[in-house]
Amino acid sequence: MAQSARLREALIQAVDDALFAPGEIVRKAIYEHLDSSHHIERDEIPDKLENFHKALEESLGKAGYVIERLIAKNLYNQLGVSFREYASWRLVDYVDDVKKRMAEGLR
Repeated sequence: MAQSARLREALIQAVDDALFAPGEIVRKAIYEHLDSSHHIERDEIPDKLENFHKALEESLGKAGYVIERLIAKNLYNQLGVSFREYASWRLVDYVDDVKKRMAEGLR
């Protein structure tokens, strides 16, 4: 599987896992809200990452920040990359970091 496809699938799975933390019903409700209010379908999240971040922030407030950190941790774990938390980073920053580290062969 190409590196970008692997990252894409890992990101979607990381989002699924993080949104499952509060339960399946909540995960489904969040996906429905993302689609109906922000026009972001589950499979489009990797392509609309900045919009996804804004939707989480707008919809969930500070809880969106917690969900993003959980998504980032899940993503790094799935790709076998060591995770380090940065207070100022958003999900977009973590995805950029993991792309760079994968391209450089770093873990």
